[in-house]
Amino acid sequence: MAFKKRRIFDMQLVQSQQLLNKATESHKSSSINTIEKTSKLWKNYKIREVRTWFMESLRNYCQTTSLHGFSYITRPDISQNERYFWLGVVIAAIISAISLVLASWYSNRETPTVTVIESSHFPTWNIPFPAVTICNFNRVSKTKALILKRHMQLPQNVTQTELEQLFNLTLLPAGQTVNNSSLEIYDKILNLNNMTLMELTNRLSPDCLDMISRCIWKGIKTRCESLFQHVVTSQGICCSFNFFGAMSNNFPVKIAYQVPKRPYRVTGCGYTTGLSVLLDPMVADYYGTFFSGFGFRLLIHDAYNFPDENSETKVVTSTRESFVRINPESTYATKDIRQMDLRWRNCLFGGERKLDGIKRYSFINCMFECRMKMTLQRCGCLPSYLTNNDSIKICGVLNMNCMLDSKRFFSRALANLDAPLSIVRNTKNFPCNCLPDCESNQYVSESTMGRLDANYSRSKLTHSSNRTDSILVHVFYSDLMSTRYRKEIFQNWLSALASFGGLLGLIMGFSIVTAFEFIYFLTFRPVFNYINRARD
Repeated sequence: MAFKKRRIFDMQLVQSQQLLNKATESHKSSSINTIEKTSKLWKNYKIREVRTWFMESLRNYCQTTSLHGFSYITRPDISQNERYFWLGVVIAAIISAISLVLASWYSNRETPTVTVIESSHFPTWNIPFPAVTICNFNRVSKTKALILKRHMQLPQNVTQTELEQLFNLTLLPAGQTVNNSSLEIYDKILNLNNMTLMELTNRLSPDCLDMISRCIWKGIKTRCESLFQHVVTSQGICCSFNFFGAMSNNFPVKIAYQVPKRPYRVTGCGYTTGLSVLLDPMVADYYGTFFSGFGFRLLIHDAYNFPDENSETKVVTSTRESFVRINPESTYATKDIRQMDLRWRNCLFGGERKLDGIKRYSFINCMFECRMKMTLQRCGCLPSYLTNNDSIKICGVLNMNCMLDSKRFFSRALANLDAPLSIVRNTKNFPCNCLPDCESNQYVSESTMGRLDANYSRSKLTHSSNRTDSILVHVFYSDLMSTRYRKEIFQNWLSALASFGGLLGLIMGFSIVTAFEFIYFLTFRPVFNYINRARD
């Protein structure tokens, strides 16, 4: 049986199919190209329409706006070169206005606050009376030193001369260091007597009540122990009046409840309304001092500031009557300053930061704490005159050279920057992040003195006083009025608006109405035109 032959491929059919596919593909590609060309044309039409609309609106805005120079750009009655000229003038005015506004803004950022004089007739009774700290030139009592010399035990091969040198070591001399071998001998003496350097300093220092004979406060004779408390400073143990900076006071327990909780104030001026004290330099008791005369140092400072070298300092000498006149100045900050960010106002209020052992923050107290921390970091201990919460080691005799080096370091370089003054003068950061005070009281003082005549009974203080080397000191406000300063924001939103508006108005005649005109021509007016065409 024979099979019928069948062709697997029909060449004519295949060729026809290929031609059909090519035609279909070319038709599709031509359709795609047509669609793409149509979309591109539509997009270009839309862009031209938007551009035409924008240029027309801009032309209408330039013709109707009150900004200076814009109308000359589109005026048909002037030449094209004049329009180009006015276009350049307008662009230059816009650049100048933006540049001046930015310069004003950056100037405001660099000096965000300003201090101005609010009044030169601010009543002094609104300003607390300053603290007065009295420090004797003599740091070691001769009577106490002789008693200790007789009762203190000495190791073998140690002489009385070395014991006297140990007493002089309590002065913290800043001139020279001490041999380590001598320090070891001094340490043996203290260990043998079961005594620390701090206890030795307290036992050798003169007593406050022995130095201050009589006191008058606001014209009333007062017990001195109810006014003065002993304070340990870098000048030794001093007697401080009206000092409230420490966490606790050193008044006797029997009268501690009578001490006010806030600093004293006065309601008048003149020496009869302030503090008057009769001081006894105890010339016969001098043993160790840095001064060649007999007298006291007066440290006048804020009641919440620690008495330090930063305080206003006056010197009173024996057989003199001194009048210390104080001209207080007060600075306060507005509410806007308190609400301002700390990075911009660059100052701190009294309760915004806590300090170790000090009741209220101030720049002086912060720098004092900075020195305390630096001494602790360098020596591993604190001198006895630095504030301590009894949890840190007190420096002993063996740490004396380190304490002396730290003391010299404070006088030669800025705190926390181990560099000379010529380098740190250009620093932009405050040491230890101690920012200035937002509010503070300054006590500028002047002093005059004359010879004290013991035979002339000037007041209740000198009456029946037979001492010929006494010192009479009067500390008082010199006037009923003082100067008050106000710290405020350099530019608030209202002054900034006035400044920017003034610059833009001066150069371009810009105002809020012209800004609304620009928004109106770009938004509201096209909508109104569309609504009107729809109605027609």
